[in-house]
Amino acid sequence: MKRPRLLAAVEGGMTTTTRVPSIIVGVALFALLAGCGPMPEASPTTPPEITPAREGSVATPGTPASAQLTLGELAERVNAAWPTVRSYRITFTGSTLSMPTGLGTPAARPLASPSATPVATSGATPVARPRETFVSTREVVLPDRQRQDVRGLGDTDHEAIAIGDQLYVRGPLVEQIAPGTPANVWIEVDPSSVPERSMFSRLLGGLPEIPAAPLASLPERLLPQQIREMGVVEHDGRACRVFGAADTVPATGMRVDYTIAVDDRDLPCFIETGTGGVTQGRAEYSDIDGSFTIEPPVAATPVSVPPQLATPLAHD
Repeated sequence: MKRPRLLAAVEGGMTTTTRVPSIIVGVALFALLAGCGPMPEASPTTPPEITPAREGSVATPGTPASAQLTLGELAERVNAAWPTVRSYRITFTGSTLSMPTGLGTPAARPLASPSATPVATSGATPVARPRETFVSTREVVLPDRQRQDVRGLGDTDHEAIAIGDQLYVRGPLVEQIAPGTPANVWIEVDPSSVPERSMFSRLLGGLPEIPAAPLASLPERLLPQQIREMGVVEHDGRACRVFGAADTVPATGMRVDYTIAVDDRDLPCFIETGTGGVTQGRAEYSDIDGSFTIEPPVAATPVSVPPQLATPLAHD
């Protein structure tokens, strides 16, 4: 499937066409991650089986927790515990189907968001579009080492390493920066030339910035909402309490369901977003305080980011 041609990158007198995915989901990574778009067909993400809360416990599935825990209170707990973590891995699996404006995970929202449903003409039957997914894996070793691998986006797939004031990238995305560079060759980019809100930064999921706390970007209107305790699930060797919340996209009236799982230290296990019973995005947090070795590549070619990719985007 061809992606829309949105940018023309001009460098060294040669013009190349820069193609940007139809949707960029931020990860948290991203936050989580802020960048992503189309790829191969796949079925919806299947979450692990949740053990319902026992009778007489804090809450039963689908009902507010007896302690009247709000989404804001849960976010405060998670965000307070997060600074104690020294290393972690975030694996984000997202749907690349276009979604209405405002739809996204609590930690990240789409950069671009055209309508997901084909418009039916008079007398015509809408044709369902296949689901597609992408996977972004981000490893973080504080204070300043990160490695990211994004697969499933075609010409924006990449592997990136950020260490202090050094940023390295390789993969199909490099063709948009330095045309003619083989996908297996590392390039080095000056992070100071990559503004936080530029297209290139979005495509790199915000690198070289360290991801924010997992629930730091929740809309204020959701904070007073009482959440449902849905049970316990095993994840990454941890027993995780699962909570449910919901939102309604103001512009469309569409319901968005959030599933947030945390362990006994209030650290996140996973954060999931869904609509109509179908998972749209899922960020899994694993290897908390694990041992990762993130080193710069042996060799890399310094390049400049084309102005069209380095120019800050307009605020939403």
